[in-house]
Amino acid sequence: MTRCLRNTICDADPQQAVRRIASLAGTDVPSLTCLFVDAQYDLDGLAAEMRQQLHGPILACTTAGHQTAESGILDHGMVAAVIISEQFQVSIEPIHHVSQFGVNEAQQVATRLGLDKQPPGGSGTRFGVVLIDGLSCAEERMMALLYGASNGLPMVGGSAGDGQRFQKTFVFDGERFVSDAAVVACIDTTLPYRTFGFQNFTPLEGRFVVTKAVTDKRQILELNADVAPRVYREAIGRQELDCKIVSHHPLLLRWDGRDYARAIRAWDHDRLDLFCAIEEGMVVRIGQPTDLVGMIERQYRELRGDLKCETLVVVAFHCYQRRLEIEWAREQDRYRQVIVPHPLIGFCTYGEQYNGLHMNQTVTGFVLGM
Repeated sequence: MTRCLRNTICDADPQQAVRRIASLAGTDVPSLTCLFVDAQYDLDGLAAEMRQQLHGPILACTTAGHQTAESGILDHGMVAAVIISEQFQVSIEPIHHVSQFGVNEAQQVATRLGLDKQPPGGSGTRFGVVLIDGLSCAEERMMALLYGASNGLPMVGGSAGDGQRFQKTFVFDGERFVSDAAVVACIDTTLPYRTFGFQNFTPLEGRFVVTKAVTDKRQILELNADVAPRVYREAIGRQELDCKIVSHHPLLLRWDGRDYARAIRAWDHDRLDLFCAIEEGMVVRIGQPTDLVGMIERQYRELRGDLKCETLVVVAFHCYQRRLEIEWAREQDRYRQVIVPHPLIGFCTYGEQYNGLHMNQTVTGFVLGM
């Protein structure tokens, strides 16, 4: 029987916490366990218990908040989902030293996991899921190379978080929680499914060329050959900037007919620092927000309708800045009401992956039907 069981776990004892996760599956071996955990948890103790008590493939990382439909967004403990189905098979490979990830590594991973091939027997569908150290600054390169080596296989994922600290993030490699690492999952299924990537910004008038940048630091110094912060402030009609203002006006990169957000992390009088990579010559626009919670409600409802069947689970990688926007607007209660009808589990990320791109202020993920 196909089923998915989700739980919120606040127990500080790793043994008891993992026992609660294991109890979700009972005597069955899960097709996949998803586990999203506070970076301040006892990760060594948690990993040891996971090795002993959990069976089957595991996707796990630290977060900037994690959520289920029932609990909303939490900062402590963890959330878990156990998917059990003969129609859902998962293979996972860890990647260490992701900061050095190159063309050869991408091809080797794609070949070993079969990301560049169709599912055996030609039945069902295949897609990929990637979790990556959110402070590695390697997401753009890794996703572009991996997507290319996988012949355009659909891929989604999230960058691990560390709350509001931005100090160190971790992914579970099957043995330990480690940094400078990623895990890639190849998923074969005959269940109805969709991958998705949603954002809630429309572009303002005007296009801007990045004419000077420090690419290794993700810093823009000039837009249209003028000081970047000044051009940005004039475009949005503001004399001063703050976190709320810049979160409402990310840069937008146009690719394949869609706009993708590139969030501003920090700024000074002479530069804009981004969460995503930037290159000289890149053309960007500036976004303006629509009703975020209203957009989430519409997008999840449409996603559910696309399946044309009962939803088994929605696994969502939800940008940390979207969480802040909901909190600044004091719409936490409205957000919880919107997601309650959906069997949701996910975490707040330091960045989102969608096919060959890394972006911000977006939600990506996959939904399974039954």
